[in-house]
Amino acid sequence: MHVQRRHLLKFACALLVTGCGALLRPISAMATEWNKKGFEARSLADVLKNLNAGSAASSKSILLKLPEIADEGTVVPVFVASKIPNTQMIAIIVENNIHPLAASFVFSSGADPAFSTHLKVRRTSPIKVVVQANGQYFRASREVKIATAENVRHR
Repeated sequence: MHVQRRHLLKFACALLVTGCGALLRPISAMATEWNKKGFEARSLADVLKNLNAGSAASSKSILLKLPEIADEGTVVPVFVASKIPNTQMIAIIVENNIHPLAASFVFSSGADPAFSTHLKVRRTSPIKVVVQANGQYFRASREVKIATAENVRHR
């Protein structure tokens, strides 16, 4: 009987510590409100409008690494980094997807604006990155070709 009570006490303590740890997280680490209209948009123009980035300037200070040709469109690795000071937000747009806005990250002051992720890309498409910094918008773009069985036969 003492063994069961000890296990129960250990379990209760573990739950208590986990719950307290979750409550002690800084407010900035909690999820921010997401751009529902942006993620539901079906055109590039609507996505840019919802991001307020209609007149984004091209920038060489945005690093966008992705394969030139992806074997499979369901797992396209992407690395994005911004060298623009005071980067506040980075969004990834896959132009030929049904819902082009694939990801949007908000950075707190002093955070390193860089990340890697995997995207689902329906077909060969330009991948665009939009960066918001100091109230201004910047962009970079690269195309990824998706190797489908049909494309491989025609090579």
